[in-house]
Amino acid sequence: MQTDRYRNFKIFKLIQLIMLILFGSTFFFYLNFDPLLRNNIYSNRNLLTICVFLWVFMLYSAVCLIADYHQLQKEITEAHKLNQTAYLDPLTGLPNRNGCDVIINKYTLKRDVSSMGCALIELPRIDEINVAHGRLYGDKYIRDFALILDSIGSRYGFVGRNSGNEFLLIIENCPAEKMQGFIAELTEAINATNKNGSDPAMEIELSYILNEQEGIKNFLTIVSTLYSRERHK
Repeated sequence: MQTDRYRNFKIFKLIQLIMLILFGSTFFFYLNFDPLLRNNIYSNRNLLTICVFLWVFMLYSAVCLIADYHQLQKEITEAHKLNQTAYLDPLTGLPNRNGCDVIINKYTLKRDVSSMGCALIELPRIDEINVAHGRLYGDKYIRDFALILDSIGSRYGFVGRNSGNEFLLIIENCPAEKMQGFIAELTEAINATNKNGSDPAMEIELSYILNEQEGIKNFLTIVSTLYSRERHK
């Protein structure tokens, strides 16, 4: 919302600058092509003084508008960085818990959730890996999996890291075949990674809900039901 306000104000400043340039250009156009007007201005000291003040004011206004425009652009960039910090996980680049909450709240307001599908994917060995190999190795393990999940899951729907070792997939219009297709692709990609010598081997546990089968009326209940279910390898 704040970024949108910045952008709207930036557009307003740009319009002001364009209008000022058009006004100044029109003034100098008439001055250049109307000898009588030009002679009257240069021959009358009071009128010339007024015009000089007007020209200086227009120039000053243009400089201020350009400065405001650049400052707004800087603030938009900083606001974008703050949004990334607030809603994106720095390790994986996926939406973090706050980002997931935004999407969950969005779908909670949606009246018809009858065709929604959700999957919860967990990395069950992450604590063991952190102890055995160190936190940096564990972070790499999470990051490598997130790259695989994002490359596949983003083609199906929303993918986010909802906690340290848990990832959430949300799919609109999700029949059973669509969810099974996602699971098959993810499993194939993980198996290929393990065949290429991933050490320790990448493992996941997964549970999912197809609301066309469950008939849950509220999306928040879909998510809470998903978290209460047992996850399988």
